[in-house]
Amino acid sequence: MVEFEANENESGGLRDIRFRLGETPGRLWLPAGDEGPLPLVLVQHPGMGSKDDPLVSGPARAWATAHRWACLGLDAPGHGERAVPDPFAAMRDPEQAAAMAAQFAGEVAATVDALAERYPVDVGRLGYYGYSLGAMLGVPAVAGDGRFRAAVFAAAGTGPLSGPADGEGSHLAGLADTAVRVVAKAGDEVVSLDATMDLYAGLPGERDLVTLPGGHFAVGDDVVGAAEEWLTAKL
Repeated sequence: MVEFEANENESGGLRDIRFRLGETPGRLWLPAGDEGPLPLVLVQHPGMGSKDDPLVSGPARAWATAHRWACLGLDAPGHGERAVPDPFAAMRDPEQAAAMAAQFAGEVAATVDALAERYPVDVGRLGYYGYSLGAMLGVPAVAGDGRFRAAVFAAAGTGPLSGPADGEGSHLAGLADTAVRVVAKAGDEVVSLDATMDLYAGLPGERDLVTLPGGHFAVGDDVVGAAEEWLTAKL
């Protein structure tokens, strides 16, 4: 059995739980005193970030407080507590990128199971919000798990981590039962519009597309708001 270790503090009406499941570092925010079961939303950081990034902890704390969601952040492979000098090296090689995505997908499924055994979370009401790296890793993770009711993939498109839109290596068929919102940035200088539209067009189930102003690195309240709106409606 994979070892689970956790440290917990309470602040601002929230339980802030730092944990490690085997080699996977994570952080969980729970409304204090709420016996649940609670929807569980995974908020996944962009490249060079971590579970402690304000882009994760900000929405997680706000949503746990406002919506009574359990909110989760994970350090992606090569990031956070398991950072490597060049975390993008794997992404430059298609085989390594696919392996990284598969590793993360396995970690997401195992983490959801482990948390459901220990905390008041409802695996029937799972949500996902990822930006850039977090979104592209989220495509195979959400598709492979099969239990996520809703997902928001922001500043993402088809590629080495997320896979192609169809054919060998595509994960999109696994999203048939997940309501997916794709958030595009109008001035994205990292993810091409073609890649974003390929991802959106390939989604087999309920889908929605929102285009917001700004470049790839402009992660403002509009992005977080678009994610919150979708997850609130679908969870």
